[in-house]
Amino acid sequence: MNGYEKRTQIKKQAIIDAARELFARRGFSGVGINDIADKSGISHVSIYNYFGDKKSLAVAALASYLDKAIEEYEVILEQEVPFTEKLRRIMDLKFSKFEEVASSYFSTLAWDDKAFQEVYKEAAYVKAVPVYTRFIELGKAEGAVDPNIPTEAILAYIFQVMPLLQHKDYLRTSVGYKGGLFKLFLYGILGQE
Repeated sequence: MNGYEKRTQIKKQAIIDAARELFARRGFSGVGINDIADKSGISHVSIYNYFGDKKSLAVAALASYLDKAIEEYEVILEQEVPFTEKLRRIMDLKFSKFEEVASSYFSTLAWDDKAFQEVYKEAAYVKAVPVYTRFIELGKAEGAVDPNIPTEAILAYIFQVMPLLQHKDYLRTSVGYKGGLFKLFLYGILGQE
């Protein structure tokens, strides 16, 4: 990457970071391109040149947000703690990310906008598969996950449950409901053996 490309990447990242922070605080409709330009220190002309419009910038901000969340899951996988503790930490992080999304602009745009849905699905189903696969393999190695269940079957199960967690009303459900889904996910209707 040459110097021009590096400077361009740095500017784009500054714009995305500023947009994500402002959208989270004030909502999508409460933020204008000039606000993002002021916060990022990048001209509104450059923002339009890089992203085209505010909606495309919001999609880029969502993609960046999801990439950072996946990086946080990977950090948990590297920790020297038992598998069950890794699972608890990942689920706690997942719940906090849902709460964060609920209080930001993503909740008002993501569920109705096709571009947002595609970005979310790509992160959830494409970028997250290697993280989930590694997590499952760690669980099998520790004896916490049944080694007789193929990893592909576990992934298919996870992706069948995911729409419940992505439903627009999920964020409004009680902690008991969320905890119940988590317990069903882990142990099924018969509970723990």
